[in-house]
Amino acid sequence: MKTNFATPEASSPLFFKTTRSACAVALLISLAACGGGGGGGGGGFAGFPAAGGGNPPASDPPATSTPVTFSGTAASGLPLVGTVTVKDAKGVTKTVALVDGNYNIDVSGMTAPFVFRAEGTVGGERTVIHSAATAADANGTINITPLTDLVVANIAGRLAEQYFDGGEFASLTADELKAESDGLKAKLLPVLLALGVDASIDLLRTAFTPLSSALDKALDVLRVSVDPATNVATITNIVTQQQIADDLAVKAAAETSTTPLSGDGMGTAADDITLIRKVLSDFVGKFANGLPAPAELLPLMTDGSNPATGTYGFRSSDLNAAQFAGDAASDPSLVGASFTDVVIQRINYTIDANNTSPRAYVEFTHKDKNGVAFSNNQGMQIVKGTDGTWRLRGDGRVLDINPHIHSTKEKATGCVSSSLQFAIQDTNTGNSGNVASVVVTGPGLPAGGLRHMRPSGGGDWPIQGSPNNNYYYLTSNCSGLSTAGLSDSAIAAIPATPEYTFTAYESDGSTVAKFSGFDIVYKHRFHGRPMTLAEAAAATYPGFSTTPAFASYSGGSDFAVSATDLNPGFAAEFFLSLVSGPSASVQDRADVAPSAAGTASKTFNLPAQGLIVYRNMYVSTYDANWRELALRDQN
Repeated sequence: MKTNFATPEASSPLFFKTTRSACAVALLISLAACGGGGGGGGGGFAGFPAAGGGNPPASDPPATSTPVTFSGTAASGLPLVGTVTVKDAKGVTKTVALVDGNYNIDVSGMTAPFVFRAEGTVGGERTVIHSAATAADANGTINITPLTDLVVANIAGRLAEQYFDGGEFASLTADELKAESDGLKAKLLPVLLALGVDASIDLLRTAFTPLSSALDKALDVLRVSVDPATNVATITNIVTQQQIADDLAVKAAAETSTTPLSGDGMGTAADDITLIRKVLSDFVGKFANGLPAPAELLPLMTDGSNPATGTYGFRSSDLNAAQFAGDAASDPSLVGASFTDVVIQRINYTIDANNTSPRAYVEFTHKDKNGVAFSNNQGMQIVKGTDGTWRLRGDGRVLDINPHIHSTKEKATGCVSSSLQFAIQDTNTGNSGNVASVVVTGPGLPAGGLRHMRPSGGGDWPIQGSPNNNYYYLTSNCSGLSTAGLSDSAIAAIPATPEYTFTAYESDGSTVAKFSGFDIVYKHRFHGRPMTLAEAAAATYPGFSTTPAFASYSGGSDFAVSATDLNPGFAAEFFLSLVSGPSASVQDRADVAPSAAGTASKTFNLPAQGLIVYRNMYVSTYDANWRELALRDQN
């Protein structure tokens, strides 16, 4: 059996390729589109006051026939998919599932005060956020958002996650919650007011509607990051890029005067946030009843020859507007589809040499008509023209970069591996022919990064010194497979959402390549870190069978693959390759939406080959963090 497990990435007919797929130094928490239910407070329950500024010592309430509940919304950028766990003053916990980001939990018989943890995924990224309540909040609403997480962290003087785990909150009072919530609101109030939020807003309890209310629009432009090494939070306005620091160790009452985030420059942001989202809904709306003509899509995209659309021509993954529209108009997975989990990462209104038109940077997920996720798309730019209209600009890249995190199981032996794949192609050499190599740097990679070399015949760029291989294996228990030899502890130390930088170089290997005067440097952030060997061994992989037998197939006829154990929420990838000589090979791949039961099938028909020297196939699925789980067969 061959031990070179590299798989060349075949070209895809899909408009969006399947997944062009926190804590280390900074834990980034997105605040966009957080939602919440109705007001707090209200009737108390036995053993606790119905209102007031403080709580008596924690004690068991007497039995009561009236249920005591909390409800609300858990959101971090978008509604959270997962669970809410409430922990009481004595360490007792109860967990319920979130439904569309909403929860309702019965705490009858539990002991106030309470700390809440919402845990799961938001747009495919693992998210853990917290909130808190006292007896005075019983039978009311407590929302769980990055803002409430910061309130809890300020009370704790450390990460809210540590506060929840330690369970040292029996003395938490309503006065503390109010002081820290009011203190945070004061820092944000100019931005809130500029976007139409009422000055009386209660960050813990005020009801608002995701994607439409003034508070939601304000949260679209705010980000919170916490440095666990210093316990200092940074709050950033993504429109103005203004930042303020918040030392978790300093209580609100002890803080010296802090200049709040300014509301200046926010005049058009509220309306623009709605219009930016509308561009995506208008684009996918063209596919509501079938595949449109490419010409129907072009008006929604920037045109470098028409100044009214802004100063940027369209380019995405090295495709121009006509190529992009043509690919989109031939992608059946877009018919009846939706673009969901939309997060606006930044809006840049500053006009200078580096930004010649207002630009928004957006991340979203493409789901088919049945809600199956086909891709998570980062770095999409939406540009505002001189006519006031926002249009798609693409990611602006002159290289096609498609990174993946893989865990792979070999069908023949059952051995597993954990790897990173940085698939790089140059579709149009006319705008990047000066690029000879691309160096990828980031967590888990060698100090100097991984240099990928331009192949003489086109296609995927292999890692230098590894012809035809663009996989970087971190660890494996497969015999004969060369790996980086990372321990499970080293892999576990990789940030939860690691970011990698792609820097293009000219032929001398040291001069950074440029396009139109700008360095060709791109970044990609994964929604989860690579799996450890233990995690990879314990993971659930697809199963598949073939007709005819894989070892006998040489092309020239149908080859049917039936797969099971797929994640029904994500498109599965089917891949088949036949190699009959050093430069003679054929391959095909397809993304297929599985059934609700996690099954899917694909029939290949590759051209007939001569003597086959190597066969390679796999079926893969994704976990909730867009990490690929593949079962591979080869001979």
